[in-house]
Amino acid sequence: MNILRKIRQGLRDAAQVIIMAPIKLPSKVLAVARYVALAIGILEALDPEKEERDSRNNDGRPQSEGSNREEVLDETQ
Repeated sequence: MNILRKIRQGLRDAAQVIIMAPIKLPSKVLAVARYVALAIGILEALDPEKEERDSRNNDGRPQSEGSNREEVLDETQ
């Protein structure tokens, strides 16, 4: 895990803790936490490495097209 990913993870966790805190915090603190969470979400959505990681299995091989599909059988017939 590279340093940028660790920083993003830490900022995301801190923003979630602040937003979900059961105590009343100043509105400016909550606004900053929401903007940080939004910015982190946008950065993760645009991360090209994440798409590459998601397209691979745990053993590093690309997933086959039908490997994650589940067949659902209709038992009412």
